[in-house]
Amino acid sequence: MKNIKYLIIVLGTMILAWLLPKSYHLVTDKASPNIFTYYSSIDKAFCAIEFDDVKGHLIRKNVKTNKEYSEAEFDSILPMFYSMQLFSDGRMPKSINGKDINPRVVNSKKFFFRVKPADKNKPHIPLYTLFESMSKRVRIEMPGDVFRLTDRIEFINPETNEINEEKSELFNEQFVKKGFQFPAKMAAGNPSTRKAYEEGYFIVDNKDQIFHLKMVNAKPFLKKVPLPDGVVPNYLQTMEPDDRSFYAFVFDTNKKLHIITTNAYSLQEIPMPEYDVDKDQLLIMANPLYWNLNVVSGKGKEVWAINADTKEFVDTTSIVGVEQGVNYSKYFLPFSVGFTSGNTRYIKPIFYFGSYLVLINNFILALAFVMIIRYRKQKIQILPVVWISITGIYGFIASIIFNR
Repeated sequence: MKNIKYLIIVLGTMILAWLLPKSYHLVTDKASPNIFTYYSSIDKAFCAIEFDDVKGHLIRKNVKTNKEYSEAEFDSILPMFYSMQLFSDGRMPKSINGKDINPRVVNSKKFFFRVKPADKNKPHIPLYTLFESMSKRVRIEMPGDVFRLTDRIEFINPETNEINEEKSELFNEQFVKKGFQFPAKMAAGNPSTRKAYEEGYFIVDNKDQIFHLKMVNAKPFLKKVPLPDGVVPNYLQTMEPDDRSFYAFVFDTNKKLHIITTNAYSLQEIPMPEYDVDKDQLLIMANPLYWNLNVVSGKGKEVWAINADTKEFVDTTSIVGVEQGVNYSKYFLPFSVGFTSGNTRYIKPIFYFGSYLVLINNFILALAFVMIIRYRKQKIQILPVVWISITGIYGFIASIIFNR
């Protein structure tokens, strides 16, 4: 019976270590403002939309000059973002910065690309769908099988779970011929049929080499991507831009970003703010003139504008996150327990520890527990006292409730 009581106290302590810190931060934390920021090809400066607490409504302004605009004026200074509205109104300029502007040009160069830590760190089912790249059909169709990468490439019928040995051997010959080293570390591709075209997968082998795999007329196509010295891939994500100018984004171990271009698979480095793919969020908003790179981290948001053609740095602005003030919880909460994070693959207990000064609070709570037990005229037991000295307020509350 005594063991069950101690087990209940331990369980209650862990639940409190999860709930109390969450409740504290729910009450005390301040959310950083999510301010839309975009580089204006007309003003040659960053413009933003934010909520003005004094005026009580959204304001649209030039970040550099603080000049405010009406909604229609704001559309005009951000013609690449509000292109559909301007084309509809007949207000889109014929050319900007010497470049002809029409719906075809804008749509072919305009895209949005987002990466979160969970995209890289969440578990993935290691089964991949390889579509036909030269299909004569209008729409991309499912191939009827999937492939996996173990000590070789194997194509499997998902309905019967049988391996297609003939197709597997046909593709595996190319892997051996091209020098692919199994097992593969990662494979990046888009398994959706709702895309304009199919470019297969980019696979990183056991020696950090990148290979492009696709199926052309039912036959394997495998091409090794030449990597510059010092570039070791950490994460890949593919994309199908309308202009077919590049295949994928490559995040390397030096925290740099590259694109694999369609020009002989050459890598082009993309200048960007300091970015950690395991911790920060990245949003790229591209148009025919500029790429807007937004990096959101614990410090706030930093935005860079780069030239869409040359990929040269143009301008930058930053939005500092809301100052949270002193985290007093570390002085009375010895630790906290979390179960989910964008930096972990699975749900599991994650411990965050407070200041060593919390030991003073733990000692006071242990003494208070002894006094309460004596007041109740119960027998003092050493284990709950030691438990409170270690776990502080969590163990104190659990022991007071269940130590009867």
